[in-house]
Amino acid sequence: MKGKKEINKRNSSCFFAIIGELILLSLVLVLSSKTELLAQDRGLEILKKVEARTIGELAPSDIQARMVMVIRTSSGQEKRRELMVWTKNNPVGDDWRLMKFVSPADIRDLGLLVLADDQMYLYLPEFRRVRRLASHNKKESFVGSDFSYDDLGTAGFSAFYVPEFKQETDKTWVLELKRKPEAKKQYAKIIMTVDRETELPVRLELFDDTGELFKVETQENSRVGKYWIPTKFIMENVKAGSRTTMELIEIKVDQNLSPEIFTERNLKRSLVK
Repeated sequence: MKGKKEINKRNSSCFFAIIGELILLSLVLVLSSKTELLAQDRGLEILKKVEARTIGELAPSDIQARMVMVIRTSSGQEKRRELMVWTKNNPVGDDWRLMKFVSPADIRDLGLLVLADDQMYLYLPEFRRVRRLASHNKKESFVGSDFSYDDLGTAGFSAFYVPEFKQETDKTWVLELKRKPEAKKQYAKIIMTVDRETELPVRLELFDDTGELFKVETQENSRVGKYWIPTKFIMENVKAGSRTTMELIEIKVDQNLSPEIFTERNLKRSLVK
């Protein structure tokens, strides 16, 4: 009789131990889920600050600038190119951008018009024709640089990536952006470091579909009038060992640029009189 009581007591103890473990596991899962949600909420909050500065209400209504591009190959050779850039903040959709090359002579008047993430047009002066870029073409190099056409889109990040807050210092926030399943974007994951003063990115680590680090983009931001805007971009191709710098100079903001600038007709127009 005593033996049966001891067995029942041990069974009862095991039962309550298992129940305790299940409750503890449930609490851990709930807390982990809440932590994940909080990280996503915080990440989205910070990403909204970034997009307000780049494509939202805190961005200039338009920008006109000259851009200097320097392509440095893995062997150390450099190519310098100059182009004009116009962007227009479009409150009801993606921003618009027009880029037209001024030099060197062999690519003069080559242009790129971006009206939406899925509306990019390339003008080839040699053939005097405009080509609409297909989704798979957006991964290609932009005129031999380390920037792809996808890198030059104007739709922001939140439409294509789910942000998660990772860490912060007294000067920066760090987010991890994971590509949404339906998004047709080049990078599967982005680690974004945001400057807390300007609320703009200063570093982007770009990962390919295999999970390997593909490129690293660093960004310098400057005060132009009442705005903080990105003025220098350095894209390093980790795998190829090459690097491209794009720097904006002679910047003008809020010029009330005409929508006619951002048309296929103007894309084909020569800048050289």
